[in-house]
Amino acid sequence: MTADLLLRLRTWLTGTFTYESPDDAAGAMADATRWGWLPALSGVAVGAGQARAAHGESVADAAPMSG
Repeated sequence: MTADLLLRLRTWLTGTFTYESPDDAAGAMADATRWGWLPALSGVAVGAGQARAAHGESVADAAPMSG
């Protein structure tokens, strides 16, 4: 049972992470880059909102400068 399970796991991993042709690999990379930008863009938007809020709080709390 254990040897059969390990063999099936190895077969699955090989099938998942290898490609028959360079075109298949290029297609997988295109899909990854096509759909990978969305979480990154969301993270940038969240970070910008947090920076804007922190800046607004620091400006409101700042003491007036003597001049």
